[in-house]
Amino acid sequence: MLEREDALNELSSALRAAAEGAGSVVLLAGEAGVGKTSIVRRFASSMHSAARFLVGSCEPLSSPSPLLPLLDVVPRLGDAVGQTLARTREGAPASELFDSVLAELTGNGRVSVLIFEDLHWADEATLDLVRYLARRLATVRALLVVTYRDDEIGRTHPLSVILGDLAPIPGIERIRLPRLSRAAVAELAAGRDIDVDRLHRVTGGNPFFVTEVLAAAPGGGMPVTVRAAVRGRLARLSEAGLGVVEALAILGTSARPELIAAITSETQEGLADAFERGLLTAEGSLVAFRHELARSAVLDTMPPFRRVELHRKALALLLVEDIDDDQLALVVEHAERAGDDTAVLTYAPLAGHRAAALGAHREAAAHYGRALRFISQLSESDQVDLLGRAHLEYHLIDALNAAADCGRQLVALHRARGDQLAAGDTLHAQAHTLWGIGRTGEARQVALDSVRILEELPPSAELARAYAYMIELGFLTNDALPADRYVAPTLALTGQLDLPDVEASVRFFETVTRIYRTGEGWGELARIRDRATANGWLEHIPRMILIPPCIAAFRHDPTRAIPMLDEAAQQILDRDMWGYRLYLQGCRPLALLHAGDWVDAEAEARAVQLDPRGSAATHIVPMTVIGVLRARRGESEVWPILDEAMALFGEPDPVRLYPVHEARAEAAWLAGDDKRAIMEAQRGLAGVGPTADPWQVGALACWIFRAGGLPPSVPAAEPYVKEMAGDWAGAATAFEGRGLPYEAALARLGGDSDAVRAALLTFTRFGAQPAAARARTRLQVLGERRGTRAPRMASRSNPYGLTSRQLEVHALLAKGMTNSEIASHLFLSRNTVNHHVSAILTKLDVANRAEAARKLI
Repeated sequence: MLEREDALNELSSALRAAAEGAGSVVLLAGEAGVGKTSIVRRFASSMHSAARFLVGSCEPLSSPSPLLPLLDVVPRLGDAVGQTLARTREGAPASELFDSVLAELTGNGRVSVLIFEDLHWADEATLDLVRYLARRLATVRALLVVTYRDDEIGRTHPLSVILGDLAPIPGIERIRLPRLSRAAVAELAAGRDIDVDRLHRVTGGNPFFVTEVLAAAPGGGMPVTVRAAVRGRLARLSEAGLGVVEALAILGTSARPELIAAITSETQEGLADAFERGLLTAEGSLVAFRHELARSAVLDTMPPFRRVELHRKALALLLVEDIDDDQLALVVEHAERAGDDTAVLTYAPLAGHRAAALGAHREAAAHYGRALRFISQLSESDQVDLLGRAHLEYHLIDALNAAADCGRQLVALHRARGDQLAAGDTLHAQAHTLWGIGRTGEARQVALDSVRILEELPPSAELARAYAYMIELGFLTNDALPADRYVAPTLALTGQLDLPDVEASVRFFETVTRIYRTGEGWGELARIRDRATANGWLEHIPRMILIPPCIAAFRHDPTRAIPMLDEAAQQILDRDMWGYRLYLQGCRPLALLHAGDWVDAEAEARAVQLDPRGSAATHIVPMTVIGVLRARRGESEVWPILDEAMALFGEPDPVRLYPVHEARAEAAWLAGDDKRAIMEAQRGLAGVGPTADPWQVGALACWIFRAGGLPPSVPAAEPYVKEMAGDWAGAATAFEGRGLPYEAALARLGGDSDAVRAALLTFTRFGAQPAAARARTRLQVLGERRGTRAPRMASRSNPYGLTSRQLEVHALLAKGMTNSEIASHLFLSRNTVNHHVSAILTKLDVANRAEAARKLI
């Protein structure tokens, strides 16, 4: 426990707070071997009288067993949790299990400490449980401690995603264990004839490595590497001892002695030798490696044929008796590593079913993927079942290309079997998948094929769903004809067949279309959404939560969009539907951009762009926002990111690409390329019909007008109509009433000198240099000279790299203004000014506002 006092004190403080009803989550991070397990064990042993400690661990399987650390502690969690776990085997949702765990932690008389070790190996359901508890422990007498290797989780690792989700949640505490200092290493090596400096250098201060090297040193000097030290211990083992550690390495990090004995000989002698050499330790009735790094070293030195042999023995051992559901992932692991294709095909689908039932969709998809390699060996009915389950799981993890491949195979199988009803229903689902990956034209054709097939059969729920999706796809592709064609027959079918959820979906998209046409219907959308959530129509709830606020953002309505986006995000979190949160986060920067909060817009856009869960649908808006902000500020690298955004979808997709077309037209105009601005806007208006959204197509038409072209006759919202008609004052007023200050300034460029000066002031405050240059040129055309010269280079640049907006903020900061006063003076939000002040302090490398004021004078 050298140099670990601070970590133990923080854990103890968190436990005391939990005992007083303020539970929390402690994230204990560090590299392998740094002592995370030692810390939690010392914490548990020293505080065992003050709390109930429940310790579970994750295992390094290629597809981890669902909820493995929870299963470790279920026997100590009370009957209710065990009974709920049993019900999940019969199809009960994982959410009930999570609720029962929370109820047990809440209702238990003692404060509880739940410890999940090695979360970097966790399955998706375990990560969901951590996320679930993290949002609910603040008023519970319980503490959740999770350990993980922070050096082994990259940006795309599932745990990194979870850590990002947890970041804004109150009650999250982070502890990172550092390596040992030279002084600590010297203390460990005290009394030995060893070069401490070299020991510290060779091991890097990693406690496990230090002890390994010290154990190896007496046998012949210090090894060159730590790996050599671990192998040195293995080399000194007897044949029986080596057999034991090899068997245990195959079985996992820990196992019962009788299991080891079942796949190797001379167990007692071998165990004694391995214990004596310090490779193994006892954990209750289990035998375990002293550290996972020791197990890794054993696996590294084991010949491939020996690994296969032991995996086969372990598999045979597991198959002797009926397989417990919670062992299925382990069976598949051994089967795959033993090269037993028949066992993989038999047990991987079962492991997939189990993982899916517990919400471990990533692991379920992986198991189904293993079985799909051998699908030709199955009967047709089993092929249909496997493909259908895999199709769903791939959808849930957003692996849409894999889902589309499953859908294609499913349709072919249904048709070969003559099951037209199933073929039509699968085609409707396939259309949804194809739209999701940007193959819009193909999606439309497949949806039409679904309708054609199902219309030849008796009326069915499948046909109602196919009609409803035609209406939805019409909205998604900005085509009102499907709504006109299919609303009436769909509603007739939903009434005839009692399908209230499908009826609600039709009403929802019918209302969305009306909003596009008239701007009315927001309250009705909310009522339909609330009805869907109250009835638990899970297929429809996500889109009914997501679509309204994102529509508001796309329709240049930030005053409505921002609170709706925040409300929708809370609804998503309340239902633990975290996978949909990123899409909302992707839309929010657009609303902030329109509202004039450019700093936050850029920060949030970059956060979404860097999120590893992102897809084309989630990335397109953030990339567009970043591109247009670069253009507005006169920065470089504008077109590469706008080109990348345009290329995210392989074919035209008007609804999702409208913001990109608008950004590209503006970027060209700001660069002085009016011809290209017109071309980019016209490209976005190709094929636009009379029912298109007047805010999105109106914006494109107005860019043609601003660039000196003749705008086409398309639906256009009031401010654009006024601006294109020459009523710049009316347009500016309308834009401001909508909460669009930058657009109001653009409209004023068409006005008199006073109007253009007002526009110039707005552009200057935003740091929009290209638009400000346009305003100065316009003033010169109007015969004005005052205020038409651009700021001198000395005032626009500085050795610290402050932007023009940051220079403005600094000037007011130097006058002693508070952030609130600066925000009021510059017409910015307090949060935006906070960002600017923080950036100024960082760039000037100063500790406070007073130093910043003195440094740049």
